[in-house]
Order: sequence, then C-alpha cells, then structure tokens
Amino acid sequence: MAFIKAGFLASLPYLAAFIGVIASGYISDMLVKKGSSLGMARKTPIITGLLLSIAIIGANFVEKPTWVILFMTLAFLGNGLASITWVFVSTLAPKDLVGLTGGIFNFIGNLASIVIPIVIGYLVKGGNFAPAITFIAGLGLIGAVSYIFLVGKVERITD
Repeated sequence: MAFIKAGFLASLPYLAAFIGVIASGYISDMLVKKGSSLGMARKTPIITGLLLSIAIIGANFVEKPTWVILFMTLAFLGNGLASITWVFVSTLAPKDLVGLTGGIFNFIGNLASIVIPIVIGYLVKGGNFAPAITFIAGLGLIGAVSYIFLVGKVERITD
C-alpha cells in the first residue's frame, strides 16, 4: 500500500471519532429541543455509539486493510458518539459536589486507561489480536446494556 494511501486510510477512524463527538452533542441537544426527556436525549447517542462500537469485531473476519479500516471507522464513530457521557457529571451531581463528582469520574476513566492496555497486552501476547478485539467489542456491549438497564432516570441528585 502506498504511503499516502496508508496515511489517508489510517486517518479515517480518527476523523469518524471527531464527527461522532460533535454529532453526539448536536443530537442530544436536538432531542431535548424536540421535547424528548433529558434521559432519552442524553442516553440515545451513548447507547447508539456503544452498539456501533461493537462493529470493531468485524475486523476479526477480514484480511484486506480497507475492510479493517472500515470496521475501525464505524467503531471509532461509535466511540465518539458515546463520549458524551461527561454530560452526566453536570446533570446528575448535586450542585455542591460537581467538582468532586467530576474528579471521581475522571479517576474511574483513567483507571480504565491503565487496566485495559494491560489486559489487551495479555490477550495479544501470542500475536493474535482477535481476542483483544473481541474483548473491546464485549465492553461496548456491556456498556450499552448497562445504559439501557442500569442507568435510571436522569435528574440531579438532591440529597
């Protein structure tokens, strides 16, 4: 593959993630303006994005780089859509604990950014990335199911 083509293809997933991040806020705000509940408006891009991120598993079943990039692009778009989770800090946290809530939110996210690469390193130690890709797709599914069944009404915590 030519250097220029490889560079262009490698940029597509990141461009899709960028579009997903912007689109998630736009879609969420549009749903609020159209009268959707705050919970529905905030959860819809997240759940849609997490379900779309499962597309990464398709990379396990193709060999051509362009197909791998396609599945990565869909998954990165989904990841971008799901990134609106930060909105819950300002929406749910008690007004006098927004800073603490944001700090804990960041702590958990950063803890995951420490643990997940270690798990992936263990999963790919034999040189096969299929288990790691399957693991990541599974996390997307668990996340979507969690938002569907565990995250209740979206309203500020007052006590």
